[in-house]
Amino acid sequence: MKKMITMLTLTAGLLFGAQAKAVIIDASTVIPDENILLNFNGLDWVYAGPIATEEWGPGNIEAPEYRAAEGWRYATQAEWDLRPDWTDFIIGGATVDAVAGFSDHAVYRFASEYWGNFNHIDLNDAAEGRLTNGYDIGSPYDVYETWYVRDTIISDVPESSSIMLLGLGLLGLVFARKTQRK
Repeated sequence: MKKMITMLTLTAGLLFGAQAKAVIIDASTVIPDENILLNFNGLDWVYAGPIATEEWGPGNIEAPEYRAAEGWRYATQAEWDLRPDWTDFIIGGATVDAVAGFSDHAVYRFASEYWGNFNHIDLNDAAEGRLTNGYDIGSPYDVYETWYVRDTIISDVPESSSIMLLGLGLLGLVFARKTQRK
């Protein structure tokens, strides 16, 4: 019995000690696109963390309002029904196993550091369907992974053909002015 209590204490110390070292990235730092599943069924999806929003108390995983300036919000039931699979967050053709404590940003899209004091996610929970929108879908008090959504952001950056047309138009104006001066 004493051995079991010692093991539990050690495990809890490792878990909570590792969590305490992670620091949330301030909301003024925008989540990079590489950490987001962009334009999946017209929505951007972010894998926000390995627990539900209020599971272990306030501040472990922030509500989407924490990054409202970026447009993040809770998914509606209709949107949730069309959510991606956990494998859709895999980058390229990487091989990713569904394990707890996954933290490799090079092969998987997630942003736990931007939403809470975690630097990992638990893919085994996502693979088994333990997911929540953080509010009213899934369980906000069990070890469910949190995903948020936002409407896909349409870039204001013009495409290359528009830039080329603008450049040709400017060259035409320069040529027309030179012709008028002669």
